[in-house]
Amino acid sequence: MERVHQLKELLDKHPDDSFLKYALALEYVKQGEYELAEQYFRTILKQDPAYLGMYYQYGKLLESTGRQSEAVDIYSMGIQQAMAQGDARSLQELREAFTALTDISIHDQDK
Repeated sequence: MERVHQLKELLDKHPDDSFLKYALALEYVKQGEYELAEQYFRTILKQDPAYLGMYYQYGKLLESTGRQSEAVDIYSMGIQQAMAQGDARSLQELREAFTALTDISIHDQDK
């Protein structure tokens, strides 16, 4: 909880810092506070859609809460951002997450 407090204090001083919002979201995920984590992910998505690291983690959060179709959408948006930025590593990571999730969805429909 101390880490959350420290991050919030820093965020008060630097309210536009996407990294601090991202770090806070990850702390909330660790604590199982998924709604709070999602609030920060959504804020980053709205205010700084070029922040690539958020897409993978936000997608994983959505997957873990049973919201696969929303996760697919987030991964898709991240793929587009990674392509626009020429970030091959993020692009590969997001494509793998997208493919794994869409393959599962397709197989579930076949049953």
